[in-house]
Amino acid sequence: MELAYLIEKVKEESPDKAIDISESLDLLRTVINDTIEVFGDKINAAISNRDFESVNIYSDIAKEAHSYEGKIEEIMTMLEVEEIEINEETEEEIEKTTIPNYAEYVVDNKIEHTLYENFTHKRPFAFKLNEHQIIEVSTWQDMLIKTCEYLLAIDEEKFMNFENNEKMNGKKNKYFSTNPNSMRKARTVNHKIYVEINQSGNAIRNLIVKLLKEYDFKISEYKVYFRADYSTLNRN
Repeated sequence: MELAYLIEKVKEESPDKAIDISESLDLLRTVINDTIEVFGDKINAAISNRDFESVNIYSDIAKEAHSYEGKIEEIMTMLEVEEIEINEETEEEIEKTTIPNYAEYVVDNKIEHTLYENFTHKRPFAFKLNEHQIIEVSTWQDMLIKTCEYLLAIDEEKFMNFENNEKMNGKKNKYFSTNPNSMRKARTVNHKIYVEINQSGNAIRNLIVKLLKEYDFKISEYKVYFRADYSTLNRN
């Protein structure tokens, strides 16, 4: 089966899964980009040590990784579908009225998770950046806003510049803007700038990864805590 045909059928029959695949690929692309940067540092160190054999090896690895980065971007473009409306305000009410034996899906909210995990069918309890205090949240959208508030307080000028930073915004829509009318569902960050919150848990995960990179935080420094996991329920 041709890849193009496969993608078109997924988009037609299950657009939500097409979005899931695209969001997962976006995280993979970010990790590959980080890997290229690591080998860039290795190249510079090898040049300083006059280890030109390693320079060639590292350069070939970086080139090959970049080629895969391009292929991933092509597939993500093919997977583009209309965004699905995400009603985060009523998430908890829907869960408690439609999910049988709600307590069975509650998980240990003291276990740390990373931004490299799949957030589909999960619900957040809190997050922590570095060794700072744990910040409780009720939705992924809430986690995004509180993360933005934290980073805005560190460097407001940097954060405000995201509005005009192409890589910090979507291909079609703005994720950061001082004009809420340019967004589908905007929420303010300290009354300074608006953030698009009509995003799934995985899309928010990817955006937080980009934010951390812009502020030179290690992705591993950001810990997430879950309050519920409905993965098994949604497989039935």
